Amino acid sequence: MKKILWAGLAVGLLTLGMAGMADAGLIENGSFEKVQQETQQAAGTWNIYKSIPGWTTVSGGGIEIQNNVAGAAYDGSSHVELDSSSNSAMQQVIDTVLGQSYVLTFAYSPRPGISSESNIIDVLWNNVSLTNGTGITATGGTTTLWELMNYTVIGTGSDTLTFLANGRSDSYGGYIDAVSLTPVPEPATMLLFGAGLIGLSSVIRRKRN
Repeated sequence: MKKILWAGLAVGLLTLGMAGMADAGLIENGSFEKVQQETQQAAGTWNIYKSIPGWTTVSGGGIEIQNNVAGAAYDGSSHVELDSSSNSAMQQVIDTVLGQSYVLTFAYSPRPGISSESNIIDVLWNNVSLTNGTGITATGGTTTLWELMNYTVIGTGSDTLTFLANGRSDSYGGYIDAVSLTPVPEPATMLLFGAGLIGLSSVIRRKRN
């Protein structure tokens, strides 16, 4: 009985540890909902900000927050359009662990009804393009067409994440939502987790026999 309890506890702790790593989002205001909470920006409206919680404008006209204006958000009710009054860029500085691998995830959608030439956005990690400078783009449909993008990046201790509009500067551009950054589990952690599961399975089989 004690073996089962200890094995179960070990696997439980490992599972909690894995879940904690998966939920350890390091991005502040990744879904841009804090803007609505702080400014009470109403549904069906948009506004341009020089800065919002977690994010700062580094070029262009500012950060445009839409609240269900031209298509629905991916997460919650707010998302960013990167081409506000002109092509713009926003960034966030993130505390990371030196040498740690992370998965950067975000949702992208072309603005509905807008050509691919206007919907280009790029994403940079420490000023290096993760798309080799080509950007991400698509032709807008009748509503938002969200797609999750994933990139693996390496932490340096303090890293800068930048999103920028890189298409036709005409105040219509690609959308960003649900930005997250999570650490990749180390191989040793995965092996330990697997060993815990095998050990628990073995104890349960012996108990049943």
